[in-house]
Amino acid sequence: MVDSNVLRAVGEALEAHDVVPRQKETLPETIARTLDVSQGDAARWLEALEEGCTVEQANARIGLVSHQEEGTESFLTTLAKKIGAAAGSAVAAASSAVDSVSATASEVAAKAGIRG
Repeated sequence: MVDSNVLRAVGEALEAHDVVPRQKETLPETIARTLDVSQGDAARWLEALEEGCTVEQANARIGLVSHQEEGTESFLTTLAKKIGAAAGSAVAAASSAVDSVSATASEVAAKAGIRG
């Protein structure tokens, strides 16, 4: 199962490039059509992203050469930016949660008279 952050990033990138899934088309089918690769390659590409690979690493896994049309941002560039933004948000949220737990633990220790 593909991570929800990856799915959201892929969906946003598809939308940003006016790619609309066809009726009854699965996400791998839409990606296969968009990237002009087989459905199996599209599924492996999504799996690579789910495993934490960069877009370029996922491309390399299926032998896809990234290309960009002159003057426009490619679908893959948009996707890479969206996944990066989602990952950055997840790291920031995790860091904030750790800080909050740490502060709470310090307060509890202080109330109990425990010195760190």
